[in-house]
Amino acid sequence: MGVVEAVISLAANNQSLLIAAVLLLVFVATIYSFFSGGQKGINPLQYDHRRAPEPFVHDTKLRDVVLRERFKPTKVPDNLDAIIIGSGAGGLSAGVLLTFAGLKVLVLEQHDQAGGCCHTFVEKGFEFDTGVHYVGDIEEGDVPRILVDQVTCGQLRWAKMDDAFDIVAVGKSSNAKLFPMKSGEDRYYQNLVTQFPQEKAAIMAYADLIKDTQDCLLGFIALKMMPWWLVDVFVTTGLYRWVLKCYRRGYASTSLQNVLDKLTDNKKLKLILSYLCSDYGVLPKDVSFFLHAILVNHFRFGAYYPTNGTSEIPFHMIQTIQRAGGKVLVQASVTKILCDSVGRAVGVRVGKSECEIRAKYIISDAGVTNTFKKLLPENVARQSSIYPLIDQVGPSYAFLSTFIGVEGSTRDLNLPASNIWYYNAEDINQSLGDYLKVKAEEVEDTNIPFSFIAFPSAKDPEYETKFPGKSSALVITLANWEWFKEWKDEKVRHRGDRYEGIKDALGRQMWQQCVDLFPQLEGRKVYMEVGTPVTNQHYLAYPHGEMYGLDQGLTRYTPEVARKLRPATDIKGLYLTGQDTLFGGMIPAVLTGMMCASQILNRNILNDVLQLKKQIGETNSLPPTRSFKTSQ
Repeated sequence: MGVVEAVISLAANNQSLLIAAVLLLVFVATIYSFFSGGQKGINPLQYDHRRAPEPFVHDTKLRDVVLRERFKPTKVPDNLDAIIIGSGAGGLSAGVLLTFAGLKVLVLEQHDQAGGCCHTFVEKGFEFDTGVHYVGDIEEGDVPRILVDQVTCGQLRWAKMDDAFDIVAVGKSSNAKLFPMKSGEDRYYQNLVTQFPQEKAAIMAYADLIKDTQDCLLGFIALKMMPWWLVDVFVTTGLYRWVLKCYRRGYASTSLQNVLDKLTDNKKLKLILSYLCSDYGVLPKDVSFFLHAILVNHFRFGAYYPTNGTSEIPFHMIQTIQRAGGKVLVQASVTKILCDSVGRAVGVRVGKSECEIRAKYIISDAGVTNTFKKLLPENVARQSSIYPLIDQVGPSYAFLSTFIGVEGSTRDLNLPASNIWYYNAEDINQSLGDYLKVKAEEVEDTNIPFSFIAFPSAKDPEYETKFPGKSSALVITLANWEWFKEWKDEKVRHRGDRYEGIKDALGRQMWQQCVDLFPQLEGRKVYMEVGTPVTNQHYLAYPHGEMYGLDQGLTRYTPEVARKLRPATDIKGLYLTGQDTLFGGMIPAVLTGMMCASQILNRNILNDVLQLKKQIGETNSLPPTRSFKTSQ
């Protein structure tokens, strides 16, 4: 029997295989048509937008001109193309890419400073970051690096953190055992083998699984970029199980804990392999191995920090939008997304003045919950397939953040440019699970089982120039919204003695953990402030203080949910960007901005990035200086 006859016979006797093959062809043809056919928008990356690095701006007043321009109706540009609600990295990166394509953009931020989780604040002569504490996948020539360089015009510079970018501390904080995590894909695992020589087989098996997921992300992104009708067919028929590796191999549907339990019985090793769980705010038993693996891969070559602080990210993106005639305005709380009689998003209403602004594209970087349960008209929101997902997925955990100012420079105090992940017990699920179940009336007396400790002053090479002789420390732990919700409607700094007492008790305990691990800090604290979930609600507009938005547990990554949390919503004129459409983190946020702009411009901007990567590789130099000009 010839090859053709064999194929025909196989298809005839396996109808499901034939159907799958036909559907796969439809899938490939449609994706090709979507990204290569039709009326494509202008390529926002037809030029290399990098410029030679300019001197750092340290003057707070000069930075505030960019980061704190207050909203007034008279400042709204005419003939807007897009309105973006929220100024996080997802919203600003979408805004910059649309600006490069010739669209006029308005970004509205409810806080008094732009940047979302990228913003920093200065208090009592100390600067603190708030949401971006380290970044991976940012080596020269990497696709994320090229994209970030473009949306910041090459002005964002990166400081490499210590070789041991993360250090896991296990046990009592006064004599915890330290496990450094080393930079470099192979060194990362070789270092683990050195620390657990009898577990080499388990570690290398874990390494193989992590590496096997490296090519899963593009398929997962494709699930969110396909036309609605096609993704429905794709999921309903089960074709996704054949095509998308993260589902074919079970990575998306299997918990991290399940994977680790199959590899080893060593409890301490399982802790070390899952220490990153608070980076996505989900316990090992509840998180998809797919998400965990993406994060491990993200830091496989180490970690970086923006030189001059994380507010550099919005500082440079905003200037690009403004140079093209757009605006980024703060204290501009959007109270309603305006919709026409057929339910199309056509504009927004801002603040107490109820100023109404209209544009063709409305983009929300305010989170899915805020967008669908607060901003959209209820009758429009309920018609969307996204609406029921909010309760189905639920919010992520909230956080406590303790900001500490320390007398003495980073060099004098010998502080590391590393993150320290402190766990007081080996079973994360048990210790953190029990802690998060503590009753509100008992919280100030509870023992905190986990802390993330970092020193922004040690990561930023410019910190000593800005704040000589001073250092900043940040200690973060998980929290339960229920502990603090009774104060959600009270004014900042007027929430009463009980609230302040809880903050003080928890903050002192977190500081003591820090001092136990770094005894040289004893007696050096001169400033401390604790941010609670209601703090996050006030400053960052998270409904339950949940800095990671929707919960990133297993439900979030089922195909039925993942396909609907996408940039192009099923409400005409409304688009989403930010962590709820992909993952948490600065680089994923920028990717969602790219995905959002791709949908609006009807072009595959990722392919444009790849073309630019090739061009940059061939010239290996900055482009010639040219005046800023949007595409016409």
